[in-house]
Amino acid sequence: MPTSASASAWTTVRCSTSTQRRAILPWATAFRSRATATCAIRRRNGRAVARPPADLLQGRRSTVLASPPPDLRKPHPPSLSSRALTIAGWSAFLVAGLLFLGLAWNVTARSALVALDSRVANFLHAHAGGAALTFFFAVTQLHSPLALTALSLAFAAVLARLRQWYWILTLAAALGGGMLVNVVLKASYERLRPHFEDPLLVLTSYSFPSGHAAGATLFYGVLAAFLVSRTYDWRRRAAAVAGAIVAVLLVAFSRMYLGAHYLSDVLAAICASTVWLVLCLSAGHALVRGRLDLHWLAAAIVIVLVIAGAALVPDEWWSRFEDAVQQMNRLEALLVFGGVYAAALLLLLPAWIFPIAAGAIFGFGWGLVAALLAVGASALAGWTLSRYVLRRWIEPRARASRTYKAVDRAVAKEPRKVVLLLRMTPAIPCGLKSYLLGLTRVRLDHYMAATLAGVLPDLVVKVYLGAAGRGALAQGGALNWTLFALGIAAFATLSFLVGRKVRAKLAL
Repeated sequence: MPTSASASAWTTVRCSTSTQRRAILPWATAFRSRATATCAIRRRNGRAVARPPADLLQGRRSTVLASPPPDLRKPHPPSLSSRALTIAGWSAFLVAGLLFLGLAWNVTARSALVALDSRVANFLHAHAGGAALTFFFAVTQLHSPLALTALSLAFAAVLARLRQWYWILTLAAALGGGMLVNVVLKASYERLRPHFEDPLLVLTSYSFPSGHAAGATLFYGVLAAFLVSRTYDWRRRAAAVAGAIVAVLLVAFSRMYLGAHYLSDVLAAICASTVWLVLCLSAGHALVRGRLDLHWLAAAIVIVLVIAGAALVPDEWWSRFEDAVQQMNRLEALLVFGGVYAAALLLLLPAWIFPIAAGAIFGFGWGLVAALLAVGASALAGWTLSRYVLRRWIEPRARASRTYKAVDRAVAKEPRKVVLLLRMTPAIPCGLKSYLLGLTRVRLDHYMAATLAGVLPDLVVKVYLGAAGRGALAQGGALNWTLFALGIAAFATLSFLVGRKVRAKLAL
């Protein structure tokens, strides 16, 4: 057992990799690595206490020092926790977003910026050649989609070795989602690439914004953020940020030098990617701090994938599908669609695509009617099955759930308000809500009225997205896409606030 002298020298510091406190001994400075400074952990009066190894207690008391090691005196930063970095990140988000909107408007309006693009492109093409051409061609090849994927996999392997799982998730979301956004923007603006009689590169895809510049911004942005989060020295932080900026500018200039993009193309790519990068880093930071659940991030990624996928579906596919639907009677089509939608909800299958598809197929008015009837029918069927048919099988399992207990307590106090809030939040699948509420004491009339009122805002937005995707948004235009993005942001904000309200109401 340790002596009282050695016991009094014990100290407690915050661990660098978790929010819990771990016991670390001052004698750990006798060792040069944290891995060799192991000790036995036991519990004393409800707190973790570290006991030094036996060899230190037997004749090696001289190694015990009075202060913790320098590398453990400060907790190693697990994420971007500095207030200054947070302010800088969101300032970059705002500035980059405004710059992108300005560039997009100038490109669509063919203002003086377009003339400047042409002059810069012609000047660079006229002076291209020699060693500079070889150098910039190598730079652009090293940041091709295949090369960037290899770099990302290597970086992810390093992060996995360091057990930085949230950083791997941030890297995947930043690069995957950011490049998908870039493809959608190219398809929406449809700007042609610079044209020369003797081009250095022959490309047939659209130009605005640049894919190479976007990929470099996302990759080096995540890399710089990770390096900044691993050190307290402002010089090293500045070097990491400066290196990332230089690398991005080199890639952007190489695309201009080779005649693949205009100046506004690369600037817009950097701005749009910066906006997406800040969102991904903020989400990763919130995950590390425990302020964001994984299902919120997954839901956001799914929404982006669905919208991007819908925008990229060829018009021929939509035309064939619409022709097949129009050959049916409208009532038959509504019944078939509503039946499939209701069955998907009852079977707890992913059904978020159905309201969007309803808007794309039937238009906003009839699509909203079809979606509302399908959700109402599935809610009634799930409530009835849970209360009168499946109760004896479902209830024993549900009572072991903390969520069900919280819902049951809240419904007993304010049934209509709780059902309304539950239906408005995406935290719980829609079909599962019907089964859970069927086990509670809520009346059927209160249940159906609150259900229809709660799902209506969600259905209105999703059906409108589907209808707009086949209407105004299909024609492109910066204003339409801006309104579209603002609508999605407003809906996501409302869902987040309602989710917090539900969690507070249920005391989850």
